Amino acid sequence: MDDTTMRIDQSVIVITAAGTLIGKAMALHFASLGAKLALVDNDINNLKATQDACSQFSSHINIFHLEDTQPHSIKQVFNHIQRQLGTFNVLLNTWPKCTNTPSILEPNAINEFNDVMCNNATTFFSVGQIAATIMQGNKQPAVIINLALQPSSHHTHLSDTSKSVIQGLTFGWSKELSSLNIRVGAIIPITSDKQTMVHTRLQEEIVSCTEYIITNDSFNGRILEAECLI
Repeated sequence: MDDTTMRIDQSVIVITAAGTLIGKAMALHFASLGAKLALVDNDINNLKATQDACSQFSSHINIFHLEDTQPHSIKQVFNHIQRQLGTFNVLLNTWPKCTNTPSILEPNAINEFNDVMCNNATTFFSVGQIAATIMQGNKQPAVIINLALQPSSHHTHLSDTSKSVIQGLTFGWSKELSSLNIRVGAIIPITSDKQTMVHTRLQEEIVSCTEYIITNDSFNGRILEAECLI
């Protein structure tokens, strides 16, 4: 293995939405590989459940409760992560709560679209921006993985608008951050009408894609599609 290749067992990985099913699957996998984990979520009970599940593999599993999605709260959480775990080099940045963009012909479409963008895109961008700023100061190889996943098991599909935002940000960030040795990739699941994030095989495929991006130093500015074939 090349000395510059990112090693999971020497990484500090920040996992957002860590209390969700896919967040827990990610945490269990990377804890089993020896990574130090910073688990972030706004649901403290599910966050603790993920930590407890990971404790069989490591004691280096810290939880960080994000009380709200305001930029100052996000920044405070990342500052806590730095103080408790030191330099982090991997961010798994999950698209926030499940909200579909409205139909263009709906009477209140403009206001509803603004709400979706404020609630989702702004939070998603804030997490990436704050993490990238800290990573820049750390001056070591790092990677941001944008996860276009619905944290809720009750919604199967992410809207096309949300996917487009994630794809655009991934590509734009990768060009801006490449000179700072920060790679950016994204994972978008392809699901049938009957599949959700509950499906174990889909979770495994998403986790596998995530590991591939982390350890593949040539992966930058690209999107992986995770598909569950049954």
